[in-house]
Amino acid sequence: MLRPPFALLFLSLGFAALTLEAKPLLGGAKSIAVGADGTIPGSVASPMMAQGSYIKGATKVAVPLIAVAFESFAEAKISSTGREFSSTKSLELRLVVDEAVQRSICAKLQAMVEKDLTAQGFEILPKESIDTEARWLGIAKDGKPGEEVKDNFMSGFMGNGSMNRWFTAGDRPLFGTGFTGALSETSALIRTARERKISLLFYRFKVQFTELEGKNALVFTYLKGRNLLHLVSADVAVFTPEHTQGGMIKLTANITAGSDFVQELQGSPGRYKVIAHPEQYQADCLALLSAVSKQFAEAIRKAQ
Repeated sequence: MLRPPFALLFLSLGFAALTLEAKPLLGGAKSIAVGADGTIPGSVASPMMAQGSYIKGATKVAVPLIAVAFESFAEAKISSTGREFSSTKSLELRLVVDEAVQRSICAKLQAMVEKDLTAQGFEILPKESIDTEARWLGIAKDGKPGEEVKDNFMSGFMGNGSMNRWFTAGDRPLFGTGFTGALSETSALIRTARERKISLLFYRFKVQFTELEGKNALVFTYLKGRNLLHLVSADVAVFTPEHTQGGMIKLTANITAGSDFVQELQGSPGRYKVIAHPEQYQADCLALLSAVSKQFAEAIRKAQ
C-alpha cells in the first residue's frame, strides 16, 4: 500500500520504482492550475476554426444538456526489441471512487453553468424548454450514464483515458458523446433554435485523474504515470436562431487541480488502484468544472 505524496509512478525496462517529478507529462496543451480564487488566468476557451460567426446572436439561452465523462481507467504499453531480447511493459491505473460522488458533482452543474451565463448578461431559460419539441424528441438519446465505456468515442478529445463513465446534470438523457458532440444533430437543433427564437447550449467536460507518458529510446525505455486531477478536454456546442449551422467553443489548455484527491495507492508495479478521497475528489472536480464554465461563458459573450 502506497500513500501520498507518492503520486507519480515510474516503470522502466529492468526495474520498477516510485519517484516524484515536476515536469508536466502531457504534451501539447499548456498546463495551468486553477487559482486560489477559483479562476483561470487569461483566456483558455475559443471557437473552433471558422465557427466563431455561428455563435453570434445568443441572447436568450437554454442549456438542455451538461455531460461529464469521468476517467475511470487508463493504460499505456510500450515495447523494446533488441538483437537478443524483446520486452513489453505496461502501466495500468484504475480510479476507485463511489459513483454517488460523481452524480453529486453533476447535480451541482446546472446551477453553476447558468449562474456563469447570467453573469455574462444572458437571459436563462429552463433546461426543459425544448423537451416537448418534436425534433428534440426525435434525437436518439441512447447514452447510458454510469456505464464504463471505451475512450474511442472521445477521439476528438485529448487525453489518455482508456475508459470513462458519463453522467449528466439533472440526470438528463445522454447523447452527443462522439467527436462532434451535439453538432452531430445540427439539423434538428438549429431548426428548433430558429423556430423557438432561442439559443441552445450543450456542454461536455472530461475529468481525468492521471497523465501517462512513454518513451522508447535506443538504450532506455520507460512509462510514467502521474496522478493529477485535470481537465484538458471540454467543449460547448452553440446553436443560435440567426444561423443555419452550429458552432463549438473548445478548451485550449490543460487545467489542473493537483493530486490531493489521492487517498492511497494499492497494487504492484505496473498495475495500481488509485483510491480517491471522496470529499477532496468532489471539491477538486467542482473547482475544475467551475473554472472552465466561467471561461466558456466569457467566450460565448466575446463571440457576440
